[in-house]
Amino acid sequence: MRPRRFLYPFGAIYGLIVKIRNNWYNRGWFKSEAPPVFSVCVGNLSVGGTGKTPMIEYLIGLLQQEEKNIAVLSRGYKRKTKGFLEVSEGITADEGGDEPFQIARKFKKVKVFVDANRVEGVKRILENYPQTDVLLLDDAFQHRKIKAHLNILLTRYDQLYADDYYLPAGYLRDHKSRAKDADIVIVTKCPVDLSKTEKNSIEIKLNLSSNQDLFFSGLVYDSLKQLFENKVETQIENHNLLVITGIAHPKPFIGYISEKNNILEHIAYPDHYAFKSSDIAQWRNELIGFENAAIITTEKDAVRLLSFKKELVGIKVYYLPVKMEFLADKERFESIVHTSNASS
Repeated sequence: MRPRRFLYPFGAIYGLIVKIRNNWYNRGWFKSEAPPVFSVCVGNLSVGGTGKTPMIEYLIGLLQQEEKNIAVLSRGYKRKTKGFLEVSEGITADEGGDEPFQIARKFKKVKVFVDANRVEGVKRILENYPQTDVLLLDDAFQHRKIKAHLNILLTRYDQLYADDYYLPAGYLRDHKSRAKDADIVIVTKCPVDLSKTEKNSIEIKLNLSSNQDLFFSGLVYDSLKQLFENKVETQIENHNLLVITGIAHPKPFIGYISEKNNILEHIAYPDHYAFKSSDIAQWRNELIGFENAAIITTEKDAVRLLSFKKELVGIKVYYLPVKMEFLADKERFESIVHTSNASS
């Protein structure tokens, strides 16, 4: 990833501003407060997809083994509502945000909420559900008014924060020095065959403190599902597929799909794109005349298509869920989370 060099001066200004802000928090001039129950912050230093939602889902699966009452708090990026909202039955992806909606739809026993004001959001959650044992704070690393008990920082394998530059020249939205505030750093979206030599090289580049733990993870695609029938497909091969994505980095998804299928076209929309009826009409035209034609999309995009059931009638629509998997040391990571929870 190459920074946009002509924007370096603006990036330098941005980096200075966030450094000053962080310094004021570090000196105690701005206050941070910790929630009264165990909280885990999952975040990053950059804009774009580092795999926060798969990480949140992994933590839910882990903590549900202890029968914890879990609440997830997110901003609900690009939702059409304001303020505090519980993403419960009757709330759409447009109202709650695609990622919170996806989590609420998948984990029925987990309470999911959105609020741009994380402190107010935590307060409202605990007022409404005082039995909450664990708070998972999605994308809250920059929200320094709230201080989580365990901070997990994600950085993408092909876009390490150590190699990045500040907005708008690069993709960093927070200062690199903030990485020292993470308890755990996870390099995400790694190739499954990542060598020990490259792991060592990344470890040297990140230069973490002795009290920080480093892990490497990848993404694994789960069983294919039909969108409106909620039907699991064991495989889908030899189809003519129209691929629809509205995510930050669709390249791995495209590569996986193209291994066994003919891709008619890939239509890429911006991250969190709000689909329209005119888009569906375009997709219909693309599929005319092809046998075994279908649409395939990501799980995050699929939840934003649920409201277009009538427009998509007669078209097979598949989505491919994705989950996070550690390349090694899974038990060590889970032990850290359990120990932090027990000691909070």
